Amino acid sequence: MAFFPVRRHWLALLGTTVVLTGCAHFSDSDAPPASMEIARGPAGLDFYTPPSPLPEGHHGDLIRARALDNNAALPSAAQNWLTLYRSTDLDGNAIAVSGTVAIPKGTPPEGGWPVISWTHGTTGIADRCAPSRNDDDYPARGYVDLMNETLDQWVRRGYAVVKTDYQGLGTPGVHPYLVGEAEARSAIDMVRAARQLTPDLSRDWLVMGHSQGGQAALYTAYLGPIYAPELNLTGAIAISPASHLSAQIQYALTHPEIRSNPYGALMLVGITAATPKVDLSTLLTEEGRKRIKQVDERCVGEMRGEDGWTLTVGELSDLEADWQPLIQAVASLEDTENLRPSVPLLILQSDDDKAVLKPLTDKMVARYQSLGLDVEYRTYHIENQDPAYTSHQITVPVSRPAAMVWAQRHLPAGR
Repeated sequence: MAFFPVRRHWLALLGTTVVLTGCAHFSDSDAPPASMEIARGPAGLDFYTPPSPLPEGHHGDLIRARALDNNAALPSAAQNWLTLYRSTDLDGNAIAVSGTVAIPKGTPPEGGWPVISWTHGTTGIADRCAPSRNDDDYPARGYVDLMNETLDQWVRRGYAVVKTDYQGLGTPGVHPYLVGEAEARSAIDMVRAARQLTPDLSRDWLVMGHSQGGQAALYTAYLGPIYAPELNLTGAIAISPASHLSAQIQYALTHPEIRSNPYGALMLVGITAATPKVDLSTLLTEEGRKRIKQVDERCVGEMRGEDGWTLTVGELSDLEADWQPLIQAVASLEDTENLRPSVPLLILQSDDDKAVLKPLTDKMVARYQSLGLDVEYRTYHIENQDPAYTSHQITVPVSRPAAMVWAQRHLPAGR
């Protein structure tokens, strides 16, 4: 999602980037055990509080699970589960992450149901914004319901759909919003945990995501074969993926008259959670420090109210502060265009998206193509859309038929 409202003419700011290549190494000993006894989690929100200390094990091990009985469940699934599972943060520490698992009806094909790991778009940083908590009073229900309507179609086709909440979203700790590797670890370990929940899931899987989750899908396409070599990641579908975030910050700082945006607050808190040497308080004005506290309590839609983000970048940001350490951290941890994924990619984009601008996605795709990556790019002009949703959001259901055709080539459906 855009850091601040941006303009197309700042694309000239984008310079040479560095390609990320595989540098992390993980042992096959990290593979999950062939079978395990499943602990049943407590009712209510206590489920999200992990045992302390965490049980011994490896990243991707299932901690506990219980039947899912809220609006996060996919109606066409035979079973819906809420899960808590082990993952690792960027420092290698064991953490607990929450997510859901939807298993198709019927008899699984030989080898098990193919798996789609869904990486969701921006809902917020506060724990109450975790998509697995979707219920009647869930603040981001409109967006998450729209995504689940589309994902339910995938379950009907015979794909198991697993959905991570991401590190720190619903569970202890700060969610490192838009930090790609953290998102990817959560998405990969969600697949491992789901396969411990049931023997009916295949080792073959795709990652698919929207907006923040589109960025997460591309990071997963890079990290997946390294972080979980026992699984077979066959491709990634990225819908309206966030990219060029460090350049957006630089543009905003040189155009302080631009109206601020709550996504900027989420991004600043997320990146400083992953880079504690950057002191966010020194980068903001007194009013900025006051406003940014909203992210700890509100989901993204709630931050646009009467007391929401109506001031300019210059009124919230200390333009005399040294922003370079933060910009460099964003470039290394969040700039999707720097990646070099090793699996086939499908990238889908609306031409009038106001949150993720098409010229940015065009530039990212052109870079991938110049590197010789296997990437297919489709754009959409969306008319007569439901007024309840933006073009950015409605791209997900509009692009589903093309995504299913592409997925059938790279991960055939279970029915």
